[in-house]
Amino acid sequence: MNMTSGRFDELFLTLAQQNGSIEGLLDSFFDFLHRKTDFYVVSHDPGASRMGFLPGQAQQMVLAAMNKYPLKQIDPTAARPSAPVAKQAVKAPVSTPPPVKSTPLVALNAEGKQLPVGNGGVTDKYTWTQTLDDVSIHVDLPTGTRSRDIDCQIRAQHVRVALKRPSERNDDGVLLEGDLPDKIRADESIWSIESSTSTLQISLEKIKKTWWASALVGDAEIDTSQVDSTRQIHEYDDATQAAIRKAMFDQQQQQRGLPTSDQMQMQNLLAQARNAPNAPI
Repeated sequence: MNMTSGRFDELFLTLAQQNGSIEGLLDSFFDFLHRKTDFYVVSHDPGASRMGFLPGQAQQMVLAAMNKYPLKQIDPTAARPSAPVAKQAVKAPVSTPPPVKSTPLVALNAEGKQLPVGNGGVTDKYTWTQTLDDVSIHVDLPTGTRSRDIDCQIRAQHVRVALKRPSERNDDGVLLEGDLPDKIRADESIWSIESSTSTLQISLEKIKKTWWASALVGDAEIDTSQVDSTRQIHEYDDATQAAIRKAMFDQQQQQRGLPTSDQMQMQNLLAQARNAPNAPI
């Protein structure tokens, strides 16, 4: 969970009340980004200019931020105001139809593949996101479901999620089952339940750093050519981070007409050699 979750609720509630609607709140927020930040600046080399984002990167950040939090379904058991009943009316049993679950709208390319959201996609049973290192699958659960009610089996190339006590709407109890596109580290993969949203999250650790077209074999695929393949520096190991920072420093030095880190190191060695006793230079 986000460590700052709820920290700015009072501020955002005030802004929401002043704007009068979600649309107004979002408009004010993006207006701020447009006027006061480089969020809307398009740059083909943000590292060199130290400003802006690659084409399409800002839009992907917005979608990824939204997809980070699961959608919520209206609780069908919530109390609703009822119309007054005539005194002598005969009460008749009323059967409540099961709620109809709507699948979020997704954009498709010319080949009918989904344009990725959070580098993942949407199916009628779950939503999923991914990085080069892992895959996260989000499954809606019946309200009140606890960890003890779930049977989640994660194997090297297969996943199965089922309710230990099937409901009327789910006779066999199976919520999700299928083969994975590639092998994972099952012993390093975990699952948990977000009780506030009744959502099961499965985190699968990839072995190969590749982009998956689908979370499960045979399900709707995404266009992997459209994924956001950029990575933040902190996502790399220490050695790679050091190499990236060195390259960025050298690039900035060259643009300013100053020596690179290697040239500076060579100059220091020459200076030490000149100052050494009996130096030949």
